[in-house]
Amino acid sequence: MRARSIQLRARMNTENSFITDPLPADVTALQSLVRELQSELKISILRCSRLEYKMRDLIRRMYGPKSEKLNPAQRLLFGILDEASIEPPATGTAPNDQQTSAGAKKKRCGGRKPKPENLPVRHRLIDLPAEQKEGLVKIREEITEQIEYQPSRFYRLHLVRPVDAHPKKKHAPVVAALPAQVIPQAGVGPGFIAHVLTAKYVDHIPLFRQERIDARGGVWIGRQARCRYVEAAAHLLITIRAQLIERILQSHYVQVDETFTKLMDPDRRGRSRDAYLWGYHAPLEKVVVFEFSPTRSGTILYDFFPDKWCGVVQTDGAAMYPSVFKHRPNITHIECIAHLRRYVVDALKSDERQAVPLYKDISELYRLERVAKDRGLTDQQRGYFRHAKAKPVLKRLQAQFRELEHTAPQTGNLRGAVTYAKNRWQHLSGYAKTGFGHVHIDNNRMEDKFRPTKVGLRNYLFIGHPAAGWRSAVVYTVVANCKLVGVNPENYIAWVLPKLAAATNKTATGLLPHDYALLTGREDDTDDVVQSADITDLEPSPSS
Repeated sequence: MRARSIQLRARMNTENSFITDPLPADVTALQSLVRELQSELKISILRCSRLEYKMRDLIRRMYGPKSEKLNPAQRLLFGILDEASIEPPATGTAPNDQQTSAGAKKKRCGGRKPKPENLPVRHRLIDLPAEQKEGLVKIREEITEQIEYQPSRFYRLHLVRPVDAHPKKKHAPVVAALPAQVIPQAGVGPGFIAHVLTAKYVDHIPLFRQERIDARGGVWIGRQARCRYVEAAAHLLITIRAQLIERILQSHYVQVDETFTKLMDPDRRGRSRDAYLWGYHAPLEKVVVFEFSPTRSGTILYDFFPDKWCGVVQTDGAAMYPSVFKHRPNITHIECIAHLRRYVVDALKSDERQAVPLYKDISELYRLERVAKDRGLTDQQRGYFRHAKAKPVLKRLQAQFRELEHTAPQTGNLRGAVTYAKNRWQHLSGYAKTGFGHVHIDNNRMEDKFRPTKVGLRNYLFIGHPAAGWRSAVVYTVVANCKLVGVNPENYIAWVLPKLAAATNKTATGLLPHDYALLTGREDDTDDVVQSADITDLEPSPSS
């Protein structure tokens, strides 16, 4: 501390002596001093403007709205029309297509839902006293229907197996074999195990909270026992995950992304560090798989994709993806337009008006995707449509980015967007090739699958040990696929666990959520190929 004060005092004395020094009499020396001071002044002004920009941007990120959409005031300020008011191309566009692509937004999830018909009906009679009913005749009944709730009902299931013996004792008594148990000698059935898994990985309720909630229903099962149930069920469900991986590898188009999760560090007691969940989504197969990794290293991709696998892999702009796929000539690497758009939106929110033409062109790309979806184009037709309509927009967008390399400020979000586009343009524009009509414009479908993991992270905070991370990956995989095919994950897990417990490696087939959806007739097409055009106002969904 004393040394620091001495340095500050010496610096102040030096500056004061510099201020009080007389100016040089020589004109050349005086000009040199002025140039030096001008240079220092420019550097100071640049440094101050950079710090001021960073401060404004930090305040906006901390206290501003988190949505990627521009509000009406920002659109009016920048002169941006709503995407719905932009006219589609006149050539080859039918009037009904124009109304569909440029008309009003479709109303979704509106109105009152009908009452469920599958609930049991109970009757409670509310009648007049007998003295008030004297001399009256019943002509009808007035029925008022309500949806009522009763806390979770637990029951004890007795598996009764009669023991039969020969009357003359010619052989030992015989009894039917006990069915294969999900967790032998645990004292809980598959329905309760499915309840524990669903409560944690779908409803995001930690095990210790489940313990207290179920105790109100009269059942006390500790969190340690529930943790063992999760592990035992994950060991069985890992077979389902392996079959889903085979389905993904059979597809030739896979979206890949990763997101961080908190992991308790075994080397530092009471401290946590970042670990990662990797996601692989095959949109055409409607399959998604999660994989846990303690690091963000791209070597995990070498293990997932075999050497002979060929196809298209779509990712974001993280640095590890190009370094991995450049050594795999059979894999075509495509990147996400939505990530580029986020840089442009950040520049607009920072009042950088040079980003307005960029935003309009990217909005035009998304509008074209919606037109292709509304027309019901096949993958091949969509490829030709993009080549004819989207490729000119991409060329214009690339030219604008090249021009901004020389005119954009050296600091700020706009410079970040220019750098991002310059380094990745070949991969960003690859989706518009004629043979890539099945490829989405962005990676948002994969990012949406990570949202449940983020909600869970806020509730149970972290994964307890690196050796336990695979459990979350397995259960999240099963739950995500149930959502993709539109089945109840709790019903599916309760259905599949006994079958897995009794199955062998050769008989564990036909047990995927997709098979269960076909059996129950609940598979829907809610997550079919939509090219992100079903997002309101043509906006990509926010990142996780």
